[in-house]
Amino acid sequence: MAATSILDLIAQATRLREGSAGVQALLRAVYRAGSLRLQDAAREARLPLPVASAVRRELEKAGLLERKQGLSLTGDGREFVERDLGMRTTQLDITCAVCAGHGIVIPDSLKAEVERLAEIITSAPSVDVTLDQAPCLPDTAMRRALLMLQNGALEGKRVLLLGDDDSVSIAIGLLGRALRQNELSKGDLTRGVTVVDADERRISFLRDAAAREQLSLDVVHHDLRHQLPAGLLRSFDTIETDPPYTLEGARLFLARGCEALATGADGHCFFSFTHWPASQMLELQKVFTELGLAVRAVWPNFNRYAGASMFGNLGQLIELVHVAGSAAELPDFSGPLYTAEVNPRLRVYACTDCGKEIVLGEDGIPATIEEAKIAGCRSCGGHVFRRQSVRPS
Repeated sequence: MAATSILDLIAQATRLREGSAGVQALLRAVYRAGSLRLQDAAREARLPLPVASAVRRELEKAGLLERKQGLSLTGDGREFVERDLGMRTTQLDITCAVCAGHGIVIPDSLKAEVERLAEIITSAPSVDVTLDQAPCLPDTAMRRALLMLQNGALEGKRVLLLGDDDSVSIAIGLLGRALRQNELSKGDLTRGVTVVDADERRISFLRDAAAREQLSLDVVHHDLRHQLPAGLLRSFDTIETDPPYTLEGARLFLARGCEALATGADGHCFFSFTHWPASQMLELQKVFTELGLAVRAVWPNFNRYAGASMFGNLGQLIELVHVAGSAAELPDFSGPLYTAEVNPRLRVYACTDCGKEIVLGEDGIPATIEEAKIAGCRSCGGHVFRRQSVRPS
């Protein structure tokens, strides 16, 4: 069977949106490393972890992969990738040893601020996965702040964060304070930082953290599915957001951000998002165009997350500039927005103690696995569950 046929069959069996190229990417990651953990292979191939797991199973069935201290190619698998796919390069790592590929280095003078941010985040509210919350790591939050500073989006700017479960607003405050203390800045870094968030718990956390650290921060409890309060319209120079990882989420958050940008402002937008296959990225780029947003830079793997294993704990940061007036203000939005709404799935788990299967969100079972673990198994009281499957509802 031709190499393309094998790859296509595996892509079809796993419903891989990346197609055969996604299968090749996983094989290439394993080939270059020699042996690789599934999580690392998924990250290198930019595949969601459950998807990478499904591809791995099909490759094992085809006799191309085996598990041996991680994922490894079988003899047939190595022959296949070298003979049929033309792969030759192994053990090559061109990632910058200093910035780890992020393009931004946190200087030693700011390491204490990153550590302080990590301490602050320990008191953050628990993650609400129904709102697609997946906070980034403290060093990622600080790198975002530094990137914004470097590109002229903080100094003297009015900054709006649309959602902030990543605590970037606190990172900006700590950065500004450190620059003043080190006499690298003669005054306030920005002309004000505002956070809009639908989660009241997150709003309270940010408000309290800013007060304790004596940082200037305005917080507004507001669901972006509703039109922006009048006081936020046309009032900002810079926006930053890490929206729900759906096309609807990206469009809504970016549209609200464009509505908030002041006329004549530089129109900086720092947009964090998951790595999507090319076909979906094309749809995302259409959203940029519709809203008058031009891509200035793309930073792959810029964002690292503590609880986004579904996406390999990595995400890209896209720097956008608003260069054209947007259409009329977006009315209230009532459609599906978050991942579970846009792509409903039956999430089946089994108790590791007694094997009892549960379906999240059905028959009184909590909607998230975190809540299900707390509630415990109804049969034996166990608190550890193993994912069985994810399938369309």
